[in-house]
Order: sequence, then C-alpha cells, then structure tokens
Amino acid sequence: MKKISMGKAAAGILCLGLVMQSAAYLPANAENTSKVTVNEVCSKNSTYKAADGNLYDWIELYNSDSQEADISGWGFSDKEAEPYRYTFPDGTKVPAKGRLIVFCDSNAGANDTKIVPFGLSSTGETLTLTDKQGNTAQTLTFGALAADTSYGQYPDGSGEFYELSSTPEKENAAPEGSAAVHQPAFSKDSGFYDSSFALTLTADEGCTIYYTMDGSDPTTESEKYEAPITVKDMSDTANRLSARTDIAPNGVEKPRENVDKAAVIRAVSVDSEGRISEPVTKTYFIGTTNSGYYPKMKVVSLVTDPDNLFDYETGIYCLGKAYETENTGAGRNVQPWNLIANYSMRGREWERPASFTLFDNGEKVVEQEVGIRIKGNYSRSLAQKSFNIYTRKDYGMPEFEYDFFDGKATKAKNGKSIKKYEGVVLRNGGNDNGTAFFRDSINQSLITDRNFAYQATTECVVFLDGEYWGIYQLMEKIDKRYINEHYGIKKSDVAIVKNGELDEGTEQDLQDWLQLQNGIINGTVSYEQFCQKVDIQSYMDYMAAQIYWCNADWPQRNISMWRSDAIDEENPYADGKWRPILYDTESGQGLYGSYDKSANADCYRRLKELREDGEFAQMFIKLLENDNFRLQYSRTFMDIANNNFTTDKTKSVAESYLNNYKQQITDSFARFNSRSSGGERQLESAYQTIINFYAQRFQYAESTTRQAAKLSSNAYSLTVNNNASKGSIRLNTLDLGAVSKWSGKYHGDYTIDLSVSPSEEAQFSRWSISGAKIVEGSETSSSIKIQLQSNAVVRAVYENDVIIGDVNADGDFNVADIVMLQKWLSADRNTELVNWKAGDLCEDGVIDVFDLVAMRRELLLSMRDTDTQQTTEQPQNNDQPQNQDQPKEPNQPQQPERPQGGERPRR
Repeated sequence: MKKISMGKAAAGILCLGLVMQSAAYLPANAENTSKVTVNEVCSKNSTYKAADGNLYDWIELYNSDSQEADISGWGFSDKEAEPYRYTFPDGTKVPAKGRLIVFCDSNAGANDTKIVPFGLSSTGETLTLTDKQGNTAQTLTFGALAADTSYGQYPDGSGEFYELSSTPEKENAAPEGSAAVHQPAFSKDSGFYDSSFALTLTADEGCTIYYTMDGSDPTTESEKYEAPITVKDMSDTANRLSARTDIAPNGVEKPRENVDKAAVIRAVSVDSEGRISEPVTKTYFIGTTNSGYYPKMKVVSLVTDPDNLFDYETGIYCLGKAYETENTGAGRNVQPWNLIANYSMRGREWERPASFTLFDNGEKVVEQEVGIRIKGNYSRSLAQKSFNIYTRKDYGMPEFEYDFFDGKATKAKNGKSIKKYEGVVLRNGGNDNGTAFFRDSINQSLITDRNFAYQATTECVVFLDGEYWGIYQLMEKIDKRYINEHYGIKKSDVAIVKNGELDEGTEQDLQDWLQLQNGIINGTVSYEQFCQKVDIQSYMDYMAAQIYWCNADWPQRNISMWRSDAIDEENPYADGKWRPILYDTESGQGLYGSYDKSANADCYRRLKELREDGEFAQMFIKLLENDNFRLQYSRTFMDIANNNFTTDKTKSVAESYLNNYKQQITDSFARFNSRSSGGERQLESAYQTIINFYAQRFQYAESTTRQAAKLSSNAYSLTVNNNASKGSIRLNTLDLGAVSKWSGKYHGDYTIDLSVSPSEEAQFSRWSISGAKIVEGSETSSSIKIQLQSNAVVRAVYENDVIIGDVNADGDFNVADIVMLQKWLSADRNTELVNWKAGDLCEDGVIDVFDLVAMRRELLLSMRDTDTQQTTEQPQNNDQPQNQDQPKEPNQPQQPERPQGGERPRR
C-alpha cells in the first residue's frame, strides 16, 4: 500500500477518504519543517487519566526529527478563524523521536494552561496546528470515533491515518482487520439530486473496488468497479422487496405499481493481500423521487443485505422456517399475531447489521452502521413492521448524536434538548396501522406537561434497501439510556419492570415491585407505605390519561415502571420511587368502532373485570377504596380532562396530523393495501372518529370517574378570571400561566388549590370568590384551598385593578352592577357609581345606554357559559369547558353610531 507523506497529503485526500462509514478523515498540511505533527486523536477517552486523575479528550504530538523540538507559542485550534485558540506555553518541548500528550477539556483548560480549553467533538471535526510564525503546520479532519479508539498515523509520523486502538505515549499499533484497508471514496455523498450523474469511486493504490446496487453486502464476488457508475432514478425498475408476500400469515397485497425507489450503492476496497475494508453505503434520490414531499420531511434509508430480512432460516422480516415448523396443530382459529414466525423471534441473536441514513428536509444529517430488530407484538404480523434501531461500538459508533425530535425530547432537570441516543424506534403505528396511523403520536403530544415518562415522536418516510416502505413514527426507545438522559440516573442504577417482568436492573427490583403491587391487592401494604415507594402524582397522572383514552390494550399489556436504585438528594428523581412510562396508547379513541375503545366506555368496569394479567388493574381498583387516593386521583383526572383534552385542543392536533401527512399516509395505504385501501376518504373518516371521540369523551369520563371514586357531588363549573398582564395562576397540578380566563369542571368532594404569582410590576390584592368557600388561607393569601358549593367564579384581584362591569366595586361583575348602572342612567339621585371606569365598556370616557347594553350582553354570555357547564346525573351533555388565553372583548350593541363624550361620565 502506498504511503502518503504529510507534505503531499492534499494530493492523497481521495485515497485517505472514508476510514469509517460515518464521516471523512482528511489529513492535510503545509510543509512542516519542524517535523512535529498530531500523531493521534482520541475524542472519547475512558481509560487514560490525566495527572489530576480525571479523564479528558487528548491528542498526541509526535516529533519525527532526531532533535528535540520547542513548540512554545504554537497554536492549536478547532476553529479555522482562530488558529491560536490555544497557545502552547513557554517551555513546551517534544523529545526527539518522542511524543507529547495534550489533554483537551473546556472546564479544566480554564484553570490549567497545560490543558487545551476546549474538548474534541465526538462526532468529528477539523483541527489545526499552527507554528509560531503563523504558518499552518498541519490540518487534520477526523470523524466520529468509538470510546478509546483513536484516529492516528501508522507508522508514527508516516502521514497515513487509520482508525486505531488508542495507545497514548506509545508507538501506534497497526490497524487490524478491515481497519487496515481504507474504504473507497465516493465522488458524491448521499442526498437528493435533480438528475442522474456519473459516480466515481476511488481507493488506495493497489486496491480493487467491488460494489452492489441491490443492498447486498459487497464481496469479491460482486461487480468489479472499472468505470464511473450511472446513478439514476430507480423507480421504474421492477419491485423486489415490496413484491414479496412471505412477510405475514395472510392478506399481503403487492403494490399495483412500481414503488418509489432510491439508488443504493455499497462498495468495499480489497488490497493485494485480500484484506477487505468495511463497506461504504450511499443512498441517492434522483429526479422524480426528488420532486415530492420527501425532501420536505425526515426520510430514513435503511440498508441491509436482503438475506438479513428474508432468508428462510435467518431472515428477521419473513415467515421463514419458524412459521413452517413451530405452528403445527395450531388450528384455523389461531389469530395471526399468535402464530410463530421468524419475525416474532426476539433477542440479540435476531439482530442484523444495517446502514442507517437520515435525511432531514433534504439534508443528510446521520449516516452510520447500526443493528436492527423487528419490534412489537400484534403488529409484527403486519406487512409493514416496526424496527428497533441499535447503535453499538461493534458497528462503529456507540450512539447517535443528533436531535431527532427537534427539541421535543428534553432533560427533566434543565429542559435542554437531548441530542444523544443509543437507538431509536421506527414504529408502524401499532394497532392504528391502516387506519389513522398517528393515534399514539396525537395522544403523547397532548400530555407532555404531565408528570410521567413518555416518548418524543416525529414522522418519517422509510426506504428499505432503496424501496419505499411507507410512513413511520420515529420515536425514542424506552430503556435505561432513556432514563439516564431524561432524568440523570446512572444507567447502572436504572430498574425497569415491564409487563410484570424484569427489563432492566436486578431480580430484587422485580421482587420489590411485585411485592408492592400484590401487597396493595391483598391488604398487606398500606397506602402510606405505597406512597413512600411510588411517586403517587406521577402514577395518578398516568392512570388518568390511559383511562381517558380508553386504551383497551392496557394494562394487561404495555405497562412499565422504573426507579433509581441509588438515592441522590440533589436529584429529585433519584429517590428510589417507582414511576410509570407511557407507550403504545393507540388502542382506543374509537379504534375499530368497538365499545371498549369508544367515548362512552366505562374503563373502570373493564379494569375491575380484567382477570388475565390483571394485577396492575386490581392494584388500581384497590387503591380507589382509599379516601385520600380517590379524592386526589379524581381531582387529577379532572385537571387533565379540563386542560389537556379540550375539544378545541384535540381537534387542532388531530387535524394538523391529517393535513400535514394525508398524502404520506394514503401512499402507505396504497403500498401495503393496494386492493383494500379506501384512500383519502377512509383516512378522513378515521380522523373524524378521533375528533368525535374527544368531543364526546368528557361527559362519560367524568360520570364514570365520579361513580368509580364514589363522589357525592355532581361536577360544578369553575371559572378563573385573571389580569394576564399582572400575574400567573396555578390550579392544582396545572400551571395555567398568564391566563385571562380559564374554565373547567370539578366536584365538591375535594379541595382545589389556587395560587397566584404577581409580575414584578404588580401587587396581588385578594381573591374574589362566588360559589365556593375558602377552607385554607384567606382571601388575601396568594395561595388558598377552596371547595366548590355550586358553579363558581374566582378572580385574582390586583392593586388598582379595574374589573370590567364592576361598577359597585364589590370585586365581581354580576346582576347587581347592571341594576346600579340602570338606576344611575335613570337619574336616580340616590345612586352613585362607585367605580365608573368599570362601567365604560365602550372605552370612550362616556357612560350611557350603549354601555348598559354591552354590560347586559357580556353578563348574558357569562351566564350562558356557566349554564352550558352544568353537569347532570344523566351523561347527555356534550359540553366541555373551553379555555381562553386572552380576555374576551366586550360585545358591542348593534346601535347607531354614538356621539363622542368627554373624560367624565354623564347620564
């Protein structure tokens, strides 16, 4: 293999191209007379400690000269425009034929001049070494590296770079296996292109390139590269993978037409000794596939050898040998999802290597090797299957470094976006596949403010070995890494119990949970003990949401509880308490038209009657017998019902999914249900079912909750008024913020917490309350507890507040104010307006009949709102409280234009 000198590195860039499949590694520099170069770079160091005992990123400098080199005043930087971002201090020398380790860390470097004050990017970056005179001594670009792996020269100082096992302060070890041969370089990167082009592949001198275009692993038996490859739109070529029918027990429908296709090129380099490089995989969308919606959303190209998917014995996507041998005697009445097949197999032995490329709005943002498994329960038996995607050091990179969810996945401690993942999920919509597809995404987007773990989700289109595979949910994967990133718990301390079985942690964790659950059921564990071991508010939030959704595939399945086994007083989530994890919520909201998923379903009765795998349900039903639990749970349920699931909010979210992804979903229907799909009409009907469910659900959810919790009171309306410019309101578990008006329904059995936080410029005065009594605090307390006695109105009053319509200045706007204004306008000498500004609804400085008409209409509207919020014993009222973030403008009377007045009121 030809060696490339440092002084002529630019001429060899193509040969030194992609050492790893995820990024380019390009060494280049001007003539370096000092013979000092960066010999090794380690951006993920977990073994080599600095003098202070800490682990930092590091670089190794090597002096190939026979004399000692003084590099005092030299610069080192990761920014081209700042070559001296770090300056080596006086007296910095590199021994003859020797090495110097330089640690890199932004925090440590702020206090130690011998440490570079910035870290090295784990995804790769360009580094520059500059001599004292300002000449560029070396420019080195490296890509993503696994832990304790370096990008270094072999032999030392040779100018030829490889991925190596890190050897700080020692001679660099020879590259091993496929790392000993550089991957071929592609003249064009993965992406979207308007027209076909000629693709050039290059390799080191003496190497031969072999390539494939069908997704298969390239070998020496593959096509030999001898001339540029024409890359073009492949959509007119015959369907291969999408034409298969051995992927589900029955009902697989081939596409009627050729599906959209990308061009997939995979290539390897083979040296004269027969050593083969790691493969390079590139995906190209050309021409017609570039003209649709693909470049405007997330697109995933998943490429793996077709045998990994469809081999009779080892393929993970097909019926395969398992189906032929494991279902004897099953009978005709066995449901498809209960049949055994290759795709139903689980575990690491059924994980297959693949190349994962993500495009976001037409730009390639992720490209790396991964492992894939089939995911799900029932949905495994569908033609369109879900995938678990795994990153591992074995595949090159131990994690993804990208914000897949556009800031929606955040850390509980500080709200910062999570940008590192050890895997993701490509989900086929689960039970909602073939109907609305995004029920689960809609549900999870509605509860992001609640106190339990949920999955951030986004939408993507998947291409499998270059063939269109439909729309998918791209979701967070629930595992110990999820808990680590979201809640700051060490992965080694995470315990997860899933469906009554240990998923993460120790056997003791499982036994602790089962004993707690069974103890509530049989009465050996008290409610107080339960609250010591479970985050009770988190548990209530979770139960309320699932019951509101009528999720019929729960809780006999799809239940997960997690905790931290280590206690950390500085982390509120490291308290040893169990907390729920939400996932797979779509088996409700009117799905299939069945009663147990309908708006009028009594989910509490279903939980009571659940027998098989019903311990989680039995625990909840038993907890409802405790007064403290049933009252707090009922209040929590109404918080969520009133705030998270309002008709306007749910309709808006559902319609946004329909409007944004109508074409993508119907295209998926056509791909997997070419003969049975009802197209847009079917899809619109499915979304109308969701909208109708939420519009109708409130009355039944309230009445069944009232009965299950044995509440004695009907639900009263509660209206909270506030001057949004002067303060924020919190009600129970709801942070209403700077809201002007909010309304909901609650029962008189429990107390309601109210608090106000005035802005810096305002001062809270008192609460104005009608229809409720204060049971804790006083009307001047910023935080109070109230109990409803009838339909209630509460107002936060601030100093110098003017309450519209409150002319008698009693802190409320009601009929008494109308009577006072009417008497005053009738020239009743015994009547004087206490607060005339409150009566000037037309805001013109004059109070007259026009203001009286406006006040009457405003009061009538307010009374109508209250009337429509009445709850009766019979669940026949569809009205649900709707909330306003802005104050309602006074309704102007339909009268002729009025004369303009002065600055004081007149009759």
